[in-house]
Amino acid sequence: MTLEINLQYFDLTDVLKFLLQTKKTGVLHIEGDSPGRIYCAEGLVVHAVNGTCEGVEALYYMSCVRSGKASFEPDVSAPEHSISEETGKLVETIEKRRVEFENIRKHLPTMDSIIAKTTRDLAADVALRRTDWQILALIDGKRKLSDLITESKLGAFEAMKTIAWLKEKELIYEPEKAARVVSKLTTYLDAFFADFSRNGLIWFKRWASSNDANKEMAAAIEIEEDTMSVNITSELTMDQIDSFVNSFEQIVGTEGPKIYGKVLFRRKFEDFRGKLKEQEE
Repeated sequence: MTLEINLQYFDLTDVLKFLLQTKKTGVLHIEGDSPGRIYCAEGLVVHAVNGTCEGVEALYYMSCVRSGKASFEPDVSAPEHSISEETGKLVETIEKRRVEFENIRKHLPTMDSIIAKTTRDLAADVALRRTDWQILALIDGKRKLSDLITESKLGAFEAMKTIAWLKEKELIYEPEKAARVVSKLTTYLDAFFADFSRNGLIWFKRWASSNDANKEMAAAIEIEEDTMSVNITSELTMDQIDSFVNSFEQIVGTEGPKIYGKVLFRRKFEDFRGKLKEQEE
């Protein structure tokens, strides 16, 4: 008789403790985002497989996932012994790893996300490590995050930590997310210039020249002044877009009433906001 566990409600460490206490022999099948197998012999974890990853790293990775389900099949012998640590110590290490793992996962996209290299130059104070080069060598704008983790052969935990670091340093990005960011900015500016025309362009130039950070971001935004069409020429983050909207609208909120009067400006700005909301929906 098999034992089935929903990993959304029970930690895998609790399952391993139960198998240790009852001295079970068999295989624990893991299904979901991180499928694999964990073999036990008289309650001791002796082998784990997760994709192409085996041993302790495979066990750590599967133990940190909080979704899917596990089912225990009794009386199945391990094909090999890749884990020699005592199960109690493994559980302690898993709990420590989980905290770090969850912090890393917050900074990563979903496993089926495509990852690409950015065109940004490497900052002078950033030194790439061997693991960074291993991941970068695999990134071709076609591989999914899950493929990078598997093919890097670094082990899931180390690969994900490396990818999170590369993303933090803006050396890699998600093309699909970047496209959404560009679309949000172009939609915003197209709608704004449609309502405020040349005055909107004047305010944009005033925003762009107000500080160095704005100048740097404005360099990625090309505006054809004859047609007022917008073209984004380099990667921008959603944080940059949100920061732009906030600081730009501060200038607009100050200058707009001087040109249109308070009542007319408020109406025009509300009309712009309404059109923008319709386009975003």
